[in-house]
Amino acid sequence: MKKKQYDLNFKKMVVAKGKEIGNMTAVARQHELDPKMALRWARELNRKDLDQLDGTSMKHQKFVPTADDYAELMKENEKLKKLYAEQALERDILKDLLKKRTRTCG
Repeated sequence: MKKKQYDLNFKKMVVAKGKEIGNMTAVARQHELDPKMALRWARELNRKDLDQLDGTSMKHQKFVPTADDYAELMKENEKLKKLYAEQALERDILKDLLKKRTRTCG
């Protein structure tokens, strides 16, 4: 069974009607649609800038990282590595102190 493609204007109309009457499920049933589909359309239309949507698809556009994104990630990675190293050092110091304390007490 082939999936039916709905026009963006139709999706907007269904969502607008659903918001107007406050019942997306009823509007979906009036147009013989699955209520979950109409609710998903409403969620997606709320999340996106309507001017950027094309009529063919409402799927998320693929994220293409830039050089700045990589540089930011590298900085964050280095910061996390340093933090991890500091915590590992603190843990080792605490273990040594605990060993020395248990030797002197026992």
